[in-house]
Amino acid sequence: MTARPPLDLNLATRPLRNRRAYQASVRVLAAALVLLAGLTAFIALKDGRALARLKRDMAETERTQSVAAREETRLKADIAREEALSGARVELVNSIIRRKIFSWNGLLTELERSLPGPSYITSLSPSFTGAGEMALQMRVTSRSLEDLMAFTTALNGSGFKNIQVGAEQRSEDGRLISEISATYERPL
Repeated sequence: MTARPPLDLNLATRPLRNRRAYQASVRVLAAALVLLAGLTAFIALKDGRALARLKRDMAETERTQSVAAREETRLKADIAREEALSGARVELVNSIIRRKIFSWNGLLTELERSLPGPSYITSLSPSFTGAGEMALQMRVTSRSLEDLMAFTTALNGSGFKNIQVGAEQRSEDGRLISEISATYERPL
């Protein structure tokens, strides 16, 4: 018979160990690690694509904004050019409108109310000076200096401004002829 190798039954130097639970837990952890690595790679790819799409959208938005800014600058220049070209025409039309809506009845009524009984206006020269003002040059004939003073006081009370009495002279019949300038501010 052949000799068989002796059986090594010395358990004291090499005890049997149960490594199945350890190996199973290592395999589960390795599988979980592989699964997590795959999930991480998937999320990174997905987020990378989303980030690239956002960057493209942001670049497109910036291009659109720059085009809009250039268009705004061009339009502002066009508007400024048109305002410069048509400014005189607009002012002409506005002055025509101001003259058209001016209440001549109101002006003449105020002058009539301000005149003392024996005084009268012999000449009246109006001219538009601003958006709501009219400069008046008038020649007034009155009986005395008191009548002239009453007239200028009444003009001042009626809304006339910058009232100035200019040259004065006496007529042949003794009446006082005065040059008066004033500014009439009318409501629109």
